[in-house]
Amino acid sequence: MRARNIAAVLAILLAGCATPAKLPESASSPAPAPVVAAPPVSVPALGPQPELRLPSSRHFRLANGLAVRLVESHRLPIVAVHLVLLEAGAARDPGRLPGLASFTAAMLTEGTLTRTAIQISEELGGLGASLSAGTSMDAAWVSGSALSRHLPRLLDLLGDVVANPAFPATDFARVQDQRRVSLLQQRDQPGAVASRTFGPLFWGDHPYGHWAGGTEASVAATTRADLAGFHAEHWRPGAAELVVVGDVDVDSLRPVLERALAGWKGAAPARPPAAEAPTTARRAVLVEKKGAPQTFLILGMPGIPRSDPDYVTAQVLFQVLGGGSASRLFRDLREEKGYTYGLSAREAASRQGGVSYLGGSVRADATGQALGDLLAQVRALRDVPVPIAELADARDGIVRSLPGDFASVSGIAGRLAEQVVYALPEDWWARYPSRVQSVTPADVQRVARRVLDEGRLVTVMVGDPAVVTPQLGGLPLGDVEVRKP
Repeated sequence: MRARNIAAVLAILLAGCATPAKLPESASSPAPAPVVAAPPVSVPALGPQPELRLPSSRHFRLANGLAVRLVESHRLPIVAVHLVLLEAGAARDPGRLPGLASFTAAMLTEGTLTRTAIQISEELGGLGASLSAGTSMDAAWVSGSALSRHLPRLLDLLGDVVANPAFPATDFARVQDQRRVSLLQQRDQPGAVASRTFGPLFWGDHPYGHWAGGTEASVAATTRADLAGFHAEHWRPGAAELVVVGDVDVDSLRPVLERALAGWKGAAPARPPAAEAPTTARRAVLVEKKGAPQTFLILGMPGIPRSDPDYVTAQVLFQVLGGGSASRLFRDLREEKGYTYGLSAREAASRQGGVSYLGGSVRADATGQALGDLLAQVRALRDVPVPIAELADARDGIVRSLPGDFASVSGIAGRLAEQVVYALPEDWWARYPSRVQSVTPADVQRVARRVLDEGRLVTVMVGDPAVVTPQLGGLPLGDVEVRKP
């Protein structure tokens, strides 16, 4: 924002310096130059709608119970793999050790019973391949890619890290220290502070109500035995599916997988009953960050689970509200009013519930005005149908970006893994563009009234209370609790 103001001042000063002094009126005075109208700006027309081509999937199951989904793509000699563990996400963290699922996944490539971390890294480097692991709230994953001729060796590595992690003491201590340092660093990151505050505030005791990375205390208290126990209980082929995309066929893939994953055993663990989404009440917290030139905002309202029939309409709704440079938040709060470099809005739809998010950084001295305008945009979507031209732009923005997600074997694998996590129908992506394009103004308004409930608004602000608090009077936030960081 400072850069924009400086640029504006310089422009004014330079314009003043360039203005010639007024000449006395005389016959020698030059005649004024004729005014020539600037040519109209011509915006290129959109090209034809890109076609989304989705190859069909083959499904089979290995002897150990692992489900496999194969998409053949022989355009390039590359194969991507994406293993989804359906019961090993952060929602399965025990209450006493938040962050355990994430810590376990982080350690998988740090050494096995037969390979050290250095050997794993060197072997991947020699193949020109990749292999990594991580978690979301709803699942854990291991993904990688390699040239198709190196696929057997990549799958051997995959099978080893999944079935035989050793959690070696030296590497455990190193990763534990890295995670503690990362959590300490997050204390100075307003976005992380806001997110870590928002989760417990919104979700309460729900499995989603904690920071997936854990806390400094929980990371310090975690032992190698904790990691081994979580792995043994949750990393099982009976609760997993492997997505394979690329230059391979089922007849050559199946025997390689059977051999690589023969040592990985285990039926699906018992799945706990789904937790009910909380009934949130209006709450607001201001986390103190003295002297902050900006205030980081998260506004959350109850959303929907990923399987909800209104999910596609919700995506269109949030594209209109805050999905990019054509969205209402961008045009109003950034372009017209200059409160922010950018605010976004999105639906966070998970297996057991969801959140309707608005957020980003705003100028500290404009916090109250920005909040008021954010909520005004929410009310407008509830009260007034979206104009058809604006709706068409939002729908096109979603549909036209989709083919890029399927342009690589890794992209296809990631999107199919999403189907696995949320148990989406086989033809989900094939039908998705037409479902987006069929969303009407009435649909958007109906879903806006469902998921943009100001009466259940949970607000987190990270900023300077001396600057922010006087601006909050009259805003429908409820009583504002000020917390130390």
